Amino acid sequence: MLNQVQTTIPAEIRDYPEWHHGRETYAVWVLPLEDEVIQTRFKAAREHLSGYLLEPYRRQPHITLFVCGFLVKQPQYKDDFTPTQLQRQIQALQEARISPFHIEISGMNSFASAPFLEVSDPEGGIDHLRQTLSRGAREFRTAPYTPHLTVGLYSGTFPSERVAGRLADFPRNSIGLSVRQVVFTTYRAQEIAGQLTYKHEIALDALR
Repeated sequence: MLNQVQTTIPAEIRDYPEWHHGRETYAVWVLPLEDEVIQTRFKAAREHLSGYLLEPYRRQPHITLFVCGFLVKQPQYKDDFTPTQLQRQIQALQEARISPFHIEISGMNSFASAPFLEVSDPEGGIDHLRQTLSRGAREFRTAPYTPHLTVGLYSGTFPSERVAGRLADFPRNSIGLSVRQVVFTTYRAQEIAGQLTYKHEIALDALR
């Protein structure tokens, strides 16, 4: 978190071959956030942090649900993910028959590299979905999971204290949202903060 470092960690508009090793497609399950009120809060948060964020940022507002890894046919690295694992996850979702649930999105907080809007899961729906997806594949994760809505990536090395003060000035009132869909998405590994491509959309209503 931001309070554990002296400065923010900037992102760069460049290729990251040391990360992708020539692999092209990264896969993540997300909760899409297409609600107009949430979209407005997201845009307001980005405007509030104008001057701190990397541009361009094309990724649609979403909550990362489960990080799969690089989508490949033959696994070679520990962060590879196969179509077989995807099918196991889809089957697990279908068998779990998870109902729609309520979440809340509120004020801003930050990781060292990215500010975000806080997400609370009072009914445990996110946790239930994550447990279900883990039956089909192990999640590739380098830090503990925190549900959040990423606002962007930092464009420079900024003093954490100054950024924290800016974050604290943003409204903290909660916005409620009903989650009725989970989506398997991919993005191009060579394009930092690039757009998500929706591959499989699963309505929770259809799983009941």
